[in-house]
Amino acid sequence: MRSSIFLSYASEQSEAATHIELSLKGDGYSVFRDRTSLPPGESFDARIRTAIEESDLFIFLISRQSVSPGRYTLTELKFAEQKWGHPAGHVLPVLVEPVPKEAIPVFLRAVTILNPRGNVTAEVAAEVTRMTAPWWRRMLQPRRLVPTIAVMVIIVVVAWMGLPGYLERREQERQAAKLEKESQLKAESGDYTNAWKLLEQANAIAPGSSAVFEAQEGLAMKLLRNAGLSYFRGDRSYFEELVNRTLPVLSRGTSGAKAERLANLLAHMGWAEYLRERAGVGGLPPAQHYRHALEVDPRNVYGHAMWGFEILRKRGSVAAVAEAKEHFSAALESRREREYLRYLQISALLQTYTNVWIEDPEREKEAIRVANEMRINGETRPKGWGLGSFKGKLWSIYHFDVVTDDRLAPLLAALPPAEHLALFRWLFPEDDLEGDGAPSLFNFLFVLAQLQEQGGDRAGALASYRRLLSEFANKGYNSSRATKIVSDANAALKRLSS
Repeated sequence: MRSSIFLSYASEQSEAATHIELSLKGDGYSVFRDRTSLPPGESFDARIRTAIEESDLFIFLISRQSVSPGRYTLTELKFAEQKWGHPAGHVLPVLVEPVPKEAIPVFLRAVTILNPRGNVTAEVAAEVTRMTAPWWRRMLQPRRLVPTIAVMVIIVVVAWMGLPGYLERREQERQAAKLEKESQLKAESGDYTNAWKLLEQANAIAPGSSAVFEAQEGLAMKLLRNAGLSYFRGDRSYFEELVNRTLPVLSRGTSGAKAERLANLLAHMGWAEYLRERAGVGGLPPAQHYRHALEVDPRNVYGHAMWGFEILRKRGSVAAVAEAKEHFSAALESRREREYLRYLQISALLQTYTNVWIEDPEREKEAIRVANEMRINGETRPKGWGLGSFKGKLWSIYHFDVVTDDRLAPLLAALPPAEHLALFRWLFPEDDLEGDGAPSLFNFLFVLAQLQEQGGDRAGALASYRRLLSEFANKGYNSSRATKIVSDANAALKRLSS
């Protein structure tokens, strides 16, 4: 479909306008003239403005009359200027009679004015054809053909010269992406050593790849989070090696990261400083990084949780427990990484990263309340009994306070008895007492029976005490503590049976 053209002229040039209109219509263009095209009774200003808005090209016949102040042609020109802003490619000024340059509106002088040397109608039609021709056809015009060919030759030569390098980069990116995928699978299976090596290979093949950088950062943060929460002997060298490997990756990432990603990197850099401290190497205070992380992202999960851990690591007061709880609560509000956050919170409260057990009733009670909150909220129940396991950390409370000693009373203050019993059953189902680190049925029944008794489940407590005595007889326990437990069980049976 040919372009729509608006023809603006003074009434004194009506004859020239008519010739131009007929010529353009003969070439297939739609032409609007402010007088002949206006339907009777229609609002003049509104129709003129609409016609200009709908036009593709605006032709202005320049004469002494059309540029005189007060003429409606200047109003039409104003409408055109409002539509296009700049006349290039949209406005064709045509000088139909000599007019002083200063009298011509600035908007028209911003482009080349057509100054016909022969037939006005023919030259206007030719210029309109040129202006409305497709870009590729304009490039084929004689005056543009040679420069166009030259530019195209240059582009082809440059592209050809750069093609081998481009293809090589594409192959490097493909290989790096393949190694990155293999690394992800290794990490998911727990083979972090080879996962890291694969990313190092990917980085060597495609140095500077943002995808590889981000994969390295993600794995580095995961490796750091997995370290420093369990009690090991002789782990200092591992911590030092881990920090030396991961900290440069995180530092590199901070140069271009923003918002949450930057805060995540900063928080894990703080955790790396904690591990460096554990290794006896020293470094920056971890809290300095956590504070910076929360300045960047005030709701950052890792910044809050790791800072809460640091508060409990450095201070043992009741006020410290309350302050740390605020940070953990802020982290949990995100509803992300909940299992990790709870594991971190329990580890911080019980300090199981440096001790098998901490003799601190207040922290133990808070850990029990945290576990009960998990139960009530329907969070994932801790699984497994391996070294440093979540469930093992919580069982240590009952093992050291109840099984190996007689300090159940302080723990009972953590929760109402019936609720405490429900928590114990949720945490330690009897059908899940298998695996390294799991308690014996004998010890389990001793704790369960006492909680049942305190929780008002008399029949359940009687059954558990009797099963305990049977287990003692079957296994042949002979330690002094086992004997003491049996004595307590017999006393409880007598008490509950009366």
